[in-house]
Amino acid sequence: MKKLLCLIFFIWSIPSLTHAQNINLTVFNKTGYDLDSVSFHHYNLGKIGKEDTIFLSDLNELVMQGNVPLHRPFGIIQGKKRPNNLKPCGTKSRKEKAGSYAFDLLIYENGEEYRFYWQKHE
Repeated sequence: MKKLLCLIFFIWSIPSLTHAQNINLTVFNKTGYDLDSVSFHHYNLGKIGKEDTIFLSDLNELVMQGNVPLHRPFGIIQGKKRPNNLKPCGTKSRKEKAGSYAFDLLIYENGEEYRFYWQKHE
């Protein structure tokens, strides 16, 4: 009977061991531009209007470097030169498997070229 109870408990606990943790992400567009085809890593954020906020939920993991995502955001601004995205450096990166995170999507502009970057939302 004791072995049967242990077996039942083990089988009952398997889904909790294999179920992915939950990450919720809030992104605030602070660039001042309407953005198209926004993405980072393998997450597609789509179109984001200027000053809009989007919410992503049920992400499996988020690779962080310091207090921001490791992978830089990428997107298209109409009328501006589309930049190449830099490769991420994995130095001191870590994978988060659970939690809620909020980031501002900001822009660095150099003439007609631009590059997006993250900042922790305050």
